[in-house]
Amino acid sequence: MRDNSSTSTIFPIVSSISKNYEIELTGIRLNKNDHIMSSNSNITGEKCSLIMRTLKKFDCLNVETLGSDRILPENRTDSTIINTAMMWMGANMIIPSFASGLLGPALFNLNLYDSFITILVFNLLGAIPVAGIACFGPASGLRTMLVSRYSWGYYGASIMSCINVILSLGWAAVNSITGAQTLRVVFNDTFPVTVGIIIIGLLSMIVSFVGYKWIHIYERYSWIPVFIGYCILAGVGAKYFTISPIVSFNTTITNSPNSRLKLSHVLSFGAACFGISSSWCSCAADYNAYFPEDTSQLKIFLLTYFGNFLSMTPLQLLGAATYTGTYTNSDWKYAYETNNIGGLFGACLSSLGIFGKLILILFALSTISCNIPNNYSLSLSAQVIAPIFKRIPRILYTIIGTIAYVLLAIIAAYRFNDVLISFMSITSYLSVILVVVIFDDHIFFRHCSFKNYNFHIWNNRKELPISLAAILSGMMGVIGIGLGMSQTWLIGPIAKAIVGSDNNSGEGADVGFEFGFLFTGITYPLFRWIELYFIRK
Repeated sequence: MRDNSSTSTIFPIVSSISKNYEIELTGIRLNKNDHIMSSNSNITGEKCSLIMRTLKKFDCLNVETLGSDRILPENRTDSTIINTAMMWMGANMIIPSFASGLLGPALFNLNLYDSFITILVFNLLGAIPVAGIACFGPASGLRTMLVSRYSWGYYGASIMSCINVILSLGWAAVNSITGAQTLRVVFNDTFPVTVGIIIIGLLSMIVSFVGYKWIHIYERYSWIPVFIGYCILAGVGAKYFTISPIVSFNTTITNSPNSRLKLSHVLSFGAACFGISSSWCSCAADYNAYFPEDTSQLKIFLLTYFGNFLSMTPLQLLGAATYTGTYTNSDWKYAYETNNIGGLFGACLSSLGIFGKLILILFALSTISCNIPNNYSLSLSAQVIAPIFKRIPRILYTIIGTIAYVLLAIIAAYRFNDVLISFMSITSYLSVILVVVIFDDHIFFRHCSFKNYNFHIWNNRKELPISLAAILSGMMGVIGIGLGMSQTWLIGPIAKAIVGSDNNSGEGADVGFEFGFLFTGITYPLFRWIELYFIRK
């Protein structure tokens, strides 16, 4: 099968195949001159027919067999644009969203008002890059990591794909831990966390396995009962919510009068909020690539933006409010210290008896909604790393990814708060570098028009950028991050300076993503202009 778009695939069904061509396991890939590229894993004749017969067995389930190849315009037939918002409603209405809001008062000692303002401001900012990246899907028919080839270059995109695989594994592990901890509370601490992680991993793998269509169907409806459950939790627990930890067990917990220290807490908590709200930017285009080319970019942007903001922000606000109940209710405090998020859920809903336990099970299984897109995008990103990885079908990567993040979750389960805050911050660091380069290129060199892209060369490394400008600016971004970051394992000099030299708390203000943004955003246009001057591609 041949066309002028440089891409073809044996999936879906091909009625006839020329005997003069060898066929790759994941599809025929032709360059613009119709020459075969990367055919080391070729099969012919009867072997091809055997694979086709096997895949036909899944036709009734609409299993997606296409990997990371470009989706041609004639195959982009998804017209349900509301899925752009519903996709993120399901993926974000999960325990980690609730837990990230809880970190404001629990880890950074912010009162409820400060936590609320920080959540709102940084979520308003964090949803922007996700919505922006989502617009590339319908325009190009490419998944996010392939879109990045037009700014990062062929080899730079491979680096970012490796990083995205790691981030996807990390988030899936975090989700699995929170779900397993909640299941443990349902069974009064007799249910092993390890078993819960394995169960959630297996259930998540099933929908990731079948692909794009079923992911959208699942995410469209999965958030509804979860939303109702959180409304019940808010109604039951609201009488214990308070503003600050001053009223607490006949004691007074004093806050530091150091305004610079408070500023550092706000910035650090803000970085965590930005990290989780922007975490989908590395895969946002993956779930819009089947929409037609003429789909309204404004609709895609707005639906993606509000789908993310309206699903994540209320849960974070509720998480911050719920934690304040530990100031006024000793049972909540003990439950949280014993079983973390799951324990707090259990204490809040304990008055509902069996119905409360059913809601806990619902919360625990809601993490599947987030693991599904993580595992799906992991499989697509893995195929972009190098041609050799493309030979492994997407479906097999979902199995490998599930095994990997289940093992990671089992290891990280016992230091959850530290793992969560560090991982959210690292996500914000890396995602901002990826997005800034893509948007810099789109604004300064493509003049904000998709007409200035040649989407037929997505797999032609000779015509794509050589990656030097993007990699160098990314390295500058890492330097900026190092100067501004504040983690338990490293506090940068700028982070220390914001808190002040007279403060002996050993803390810093986490401004890593802000300085990563500045360093990357300023240097990429300079490096790219130099690159174009000498290399002209």
